[in-house]
Amino acid sequence: MKVYLVRHTSVLLDGNVVCYGATDVDVRESFEQEAEVTKKLISDRSFSAVFTSPLKRARKLADYCGYPDAIQDDRLKEFNFGEWETRPWNQIIYEHDVAHFFHRYLHDRVPGGESLTDQQNRVIDFLREQKAKGYESILVFCHGGIINCARAAVGDFTLEQAFEHLPGFGSVTPIEF
Repeated sequence: MKVYLVRHTSVLLDGNVVCYGATDVDVRESFEQEAEVTKKLISDRSFSAVFTSPLKRARKLADYCGYPDAIQDDRLKEFNFGEWETRPWNQIIYEHDVAHFFHRYLHDRVPGGESLTDQQNRVIDFLREQKAKGYESILVFCHGGIINCARAAVGDFTLEQAFEHLPGFGSVTPIEF
């Protein structure tokens, strides 16, 4: 099955300053200009089905690109940072052993959140389900973490290397699953 993974456009929060993942962060004022570029990247393709994360930054891009009825799936949400969501990284680093987390993020869950393995398991579950339905080609509006988990699942790189391969905002990443 051919899968086209679309990362949402840029958002109001700076992920280098504030921790966000599963938080429903809105898009920037530059949304239409960014979304137009993405729309052109997928405009000449047809898909068996179209899916989106239920988070507004992905849904808005799906709508703009002509897919207002994209199927929302919770498994496509970004990484859940639990108690860290919307807190400044400098505050988290002061209170928690963040170095330990990023060293062991594959299996260690963030307090109240998930591990990278948890995220990848839900991504693989989603992809297997769509493949079992016999889809030839699907379009998925989602997040950088979801894209990296899918790419690791098909052998583009290891899960340990996922943070090194974050796709750009508004990008389209094709994989074969």
